[in-house]
Amino acid sequence: MSVSPGYLAFMALIPWVALPVSAAQSSPKVAQAATDVSQDSPKTAADASDLEVIQVIGTRLNLQQKALEVPRSMTIVTDKYIQDTQASQLSDVLIQTPSISVSDNDRPLMGDISIRGFGNERINLQVDGVTYKQYSDGSNNSSYISPLDLDPSIVKAVEITRGADGVATGSGAIGGQIKVVTKGAWDYTSGNAGSGVLLRAGMGDADDMRRGGVSAYHASEALAVVLHANRRTFGDVEVNPRDAEGSLRGQADKLANQGQSDDLRLKVNLESRLGRFDSDTFYTESEIGELPFGNNPRWLGQALTETETATRLSQSFGYQYQGDTPWLNLNAKAYYQAYEKERDQLGKIVLGPSEYPFSSLATFKDTSFGLSLTNSIAHDSGDFRGQALMFTNIERSEFDDKAMDRLTDRSSTYYGTSQGDTLAAGLSHEADYSTWLSTEAGMRFDAFSNSSDNYPEFGENSDQQWSVNLGMTLRPTDWLRLYSRYNESFRGANLRELYKKDEWVCHRPSKACYSEPQPDLKPENSRNIEVGMGLVFNDLAFADQVLVKLNWFDTEVENYIDTAPYMYKLVDGQKVAASPAEATHRDYSSKNIGMLYSKGIEFEMTYQYASWDVFANYSRVRMDVEGVPNFYLGTIEAERQPYTRAPQDKINLGVSWQMFDELRLSWTASLGKDMQRLPELYLENDMDAKGYQIHNLYLTYQAPWLASLELRAGVENLLDETYSMWPDDEDTSLPGRNVKLALSYHF
Repeated sequence: MSVSPGYLAFMALIPWVALPVSAAQSSPKVAQAATDVSQDSPKTAADASDLEVIQVIGTRLNLQQKALEVPRSMTIVTDKYIQDTQASQLSDVLIQTPSISVSDNDRPLMGDISIRGFGNERINLQVDGVTYKQYSDGSNNSSYISPLDLDPSIVKAVEITRGADGVATGSGAIGGQIKVVTKGAWDYTSGNAGSGVLLRAGMGDADDMRRGGVSAYHASEALAVVLHANRRTFGDVEVNPRDAEGSLRGQADKLANQGQSDDLRLKVNLESRLGRFDSDTFYTESEIGELPFGNNPRWLGQALTETETATRLSQSFGYQYQGDTPWLNLNAKAYYQAYEKERDQLGKIVLGPSEYPFSSLATFKDTSFGLSLTNSIAHDSGDFRGQALMFTNIERSEFDDKAMDRLTDRSSTYYGTSQGDTLAAGLSHEADYSTWLSTEAGMRFDAFSNSSDNYPEFGENSDQQWSVNLGMTLRPTDWLRLYSRYNESFRGANLRELYKKDEWVCHRPSKACYSEPQPDLKPENSRNIEVGMGLVFNDLAFADQVLVKLNWFDTEVENYIDTAPYMYKLVDGQKVAASPAEATHRDYSSKNIGMLYSKGIEFEMTYQYASWDVFANYSRVRMDVEGVPNFYLGTIEAERQPYTRAPQDKINLGVSWQMFDELRLSWTASLGKDMQRLPELYLENDMDAKGYQIHNLYLTYQAPWLASLELRAGVENLLDETYSMWPDDEDTSLPGRNVKLALSYHF
């Protein structure tokens, strides 16, 4: 993205003209904690108390007050909501936030997450500060298992930011980012000294889920250690098949499935005179089986199944040092991560009199190493307060894939062995002027280079990109917030888009079809504008607190990358576009094919009164695309048309009632609207997604005779609705009515 020197100079001056950040109603310590839930556990009880003030509003922290103070769409989900809803997967936590959708999740441990219609590697996923990738080569996923396959029972909070944030994350965060923070020992002791063991177990009947886990912790004034160990197993999934009218109540069908996930996490925090040291070790292994060929329902009746196993090992070390001067507040992190996937195909496909046997094993391994260094400088001069953040980081990624056909004893590779290096540096600043104005500004420079060991003749991919961010919040009154934000971000092509090579014979008359490396792919560039308003009412006659936020956004992405065909014939050695009858070749490589547009509105509200907590949100996203692959004609259609990955218009509701000290009743609902804003081809084939209403009921009981024991029960999809969330899922359905039970005991 081209940026003029004058523009950069203007950006650099903004932090020192507009000074910083504490929310009008919050202490600086609370404001800092609220804007970054990725910080580790507080050491002292006083710090823990401050965090509690801004993190917990009732059962569901859907919109807390600090989220109104920043000019961006942000939702924070706390562990209280996760526990009350007995979430067995993190996707269960995400789907009740605005503009979030999860596709291909008809089986547990699976699911592709998207924000405002942007999925795969167009959003950033982080767990305890380490990035988790959604592996794809454009529009095709390289892994069935969700990257967020850890057990939600150990999660402290989930921060969901909608909208591009390239200054914070660099390449990839075009749609937004999701930060997951797991619990440390001080989270169990409220910052005090203490030791304990938490045992937990649960079950669900719709997917035959069984879960068990233990968290053992020890905390002193200076040292905190916690070990989490969890296992979840899943069986066949009960679904409601569709009838001619589109819905048939009653669980009358089962989707074959076998799944298991084990995870182990060790967190160590040490406070000393030299600063704070943090270590986070995480290992998870997940497996799903009984999948049809290509995980496509079309092949469900065939005697061929796939099994996929994924393992992840992650180790990070952090160091924080706060000097005696406001000019020195150092934060350093180093991390290593290795992710391995195996996909085993075994069986045969029968088509008429012909049989096609399969016996193959496909694997890939992705490793990454990273180092980041950040220093913040705070200044406070009466009504002028500010904090500037200077940062730099380096990262190296290595990817390798192999495939073995056991029938022919032949090995091959599709993506080969490749590597990428990134160096980034930037500056950001947040500021308050008195109580009526807050600003945020930042810019970031990324330089990256990618290469392949298998296909060196195609050359390297290297580029440099700038990301910028400007935001402002006005508070003309105690109860009104007005804000706006402008952001430029990018996504560089990943190693799988850049380097993939294959050849095969396809179509009639037969053609030479292939894909080949594309090191000249340009990065996707996005521009995002957001404006909105917020309302804050406290201590009313009929409410303790009411918070409302309304947001409008408009995002454009140029140089959109996708797998697209190009059909041609050779004339005097030159490629000339040709019709299906005349063409001799089809090129299925990744390409920069056009533009993506995403615009819409998001509404969020929370209400508190006595023992009642209520949340509501609504999202409406309209997406268009210029550049749609036509795989029959082998062309790219340039006209603008609806994009099929846009989420349904949706309303989410929730009520929590603390009936008495020991008993809490919660109800949540999701109401999806018919999705008919689709390309003509989809509508002609009745591939729209119907509207639905999903109601869930939960009960939490804490025994008065044994305070350490908590019992939870729930019924999800109470009305046993038949539904799907994507227009191309017309032959599938998500699970029917699901009864859940859980208990935990704290020693």
